[in-house]
Amino acid sequence: MTLENIQLTEAQLQEFYSSHLVITAADSSSVQEKVIIQPSLAGITGKNNKQFVWIVNEPSYPFLSDDDFQFLSDILTACKMNMNDIALVNYAHNKSSLQSLAATLHAKQVVISATAQQWMEEEADNYLLQDRNGYQLFITEDLSVLRNDKVKKSKLWLALKQMLSL
Repeated sequence: MTLENIQLTEAQLQEFYSSHLVITAADSSSVQEKVIIQPSLAGITGKNNKQFVWIVNEPSYPFLSDDDFQFLSDILTACKMNMNDIALVNYAHNKSSLQSLAATLHAKQVVISATAQQWMEEEADNYLLQDRNGYQLFITEDLSVLRNDKVKKSKLWLALKQMLSL
């Protein structure tokens, strides 16, 4: 396939061109009224259909390494979800606060998989499901650590079962 023969679906076209490509003089006055300042959506992928936010901190990758992404996909499949159901946030590329991300993404559940960092409010090793302002929070170590530790992996699974009522 060459670049001249790329065919996009209707959904892809709508996503790519969800706003005007060209602003005419007639539209310019209404554009100024519609400007809304939002936190940056850089470093966020997924459609977030179930308002489930998974935060990682991977400065070396746009989101996750291939092995960690496969592990996350396996976890989501076990939870009867996929990437359309969650918002995957790489904190290394989106420095928004947890409160800001939760509000912007209308989070009902949040999982943070990152070794203790200054930006985190609590330690990763507490493994407690916490109720926050309108959402549940669970903190674990990096996915690469969980992938290789059966005990920590089972603690994550127990928390996800409780969080998602599985």
